[in-house]
Amino acid sequence: MSIRLFVDFDGTITRGDVGNLFFRTFGGAACDELVRRFRAGEITARECFLGEAEAMGRVSSGALEELVDAQEIDPSFRDLVAFCRDREVDLLIVSDGLDYYIRRILGRHGCGEVPFVSNVATLVRPGGDGRIEVSVAFPHADAQCERCACCKRNIMLTSSAEEDIIAYVGEGYSDRCPVRYADIVFAKDVLQTYCQDENISYYPYETFDDVVVRLRRLLERTRLRPRARAAVERRAAFRHES
Repeated sequence: MSIRLFVDFDGTITRGDVGNLFFRTFGGAACDELVRRFRAGEITARECFLGEAEAMGRVSSGALEELVDAQEIDPSFRDLVAFCRDREVDLLIVSDGLDYYIRRILGRHGCGEVPFVSNVATLVRPGGDGRIEVSVAFPHADAQCERCACCKRNIMLTSSAEEDIIAYVGEGYSDRCPVRYADIVFAKDVLQTYCQDENISYYPYETFDDVVVRLRRLLERTRLRPRARAAVERRAAFRHES
């Protein structure tokens, strides 16, 4: 038995929601309206992403890079990476954001080796003026679920063995589904409220230092047990897919 740790990116590893900032900076009010419609259930997550990319139009590649390079991460994330490496805990970032900025931010902060799964952004250069268009693809979408474009639940379940203990760290809207299937949940902000409302047991945290302290204590136990409700949810998910 081993712990597999899954961590959200936007607002969890980073100081803010890079994805929202990415689109709003270049797409303006049209992107705000798309997000409102998505949260109201009027459009799917994929439709929201595609609409935001279209609203951005053609932008300067230099401006994109400048925006992304200005984003900071929680510095204690590097301590979590080192802890997982030393204790042989499998760590995977799962994000409903874009690989373009995730890869660039991780590399800039010395965490380029950390694996991640996300939606895919391709920078298209239709002309010779140095301006680009952003094309978005969704290789990890769930055909039956429209709440997220990158299905964190499916990634968690297919990346874990039946006997593994699944741990999850998050804070926002797209983290609400995967925590239902996790044995150990670290939550703050919107996700903490969701866990309280849904009676999902969790550990509150402020930084990844808090996560490391708790994981160290958990690993000192002789045996970790799956969360009963999470195990039931995982079995139901597999039955549904079969």
